[in-house]
Amino acid sequence: MNKMDMLEKKILVAIYEMGPTFISKLSNRILENQNVVTEKIKKMQKEKILQRVENIMVTYKTKEQNKVIKHRNHTYYQLTKLGEKLAKEVEEVQLDLREAFKTYNKSLQNILDNEKIKEQEIDVVIDYPYGKDEEVKKILGETYNNLERTYDKMIVLRGKISNEQREELNKIPNMVII
Repeated sequence: MNKMDMLEKKILVAIYEMGPTFISKLSNRILENQNVVTEKIKKMQKEKILQRVENIMVTYKTKEQNKVIKHRNHTYYQLTKLGEKLAKEVEEVQLDLREAFKTYNKSLQNILDNEKIKEQEIDVVIDYPYGKDEEVKKILGETYNNLERTYDKMIVLRGKISNEQREELNKIPNMVII
């Protein structure tokens, strides 16, 4: 088992505090991208930290420390014995869970999912005329210095840029981005 990253620790502590939960609810309560949380949960399942809840009825905790039994209509995940042990050992995660009654907010989840996509860097090849170099440098900022450059009839840049930078570059005429 590899060392856990901060998101894995957040997931671990959240499920420890909340009890069994399903991915969309967990993502919303910890304010993280649902697709990223799904991947982390799959990884944690392989490492035997989490397991699917097999029962049709699930017991979970409420804010008042009461337990509620509910019929599950999602795939719920809970900690294994190893997961519970690890959750007790995690010290550096301070977790502010969103309130349960505010959690199933689709518009918030869409914002979270789209923000994470914008933050991701993408591999590109950018081809443009020499006269556009200053505009490109202005948009890319420090990223410009990290890209591989080739000079021929056109300038060709290769490397990673953000989706936001790509959108700005697409506004420049005679710009080819692959």
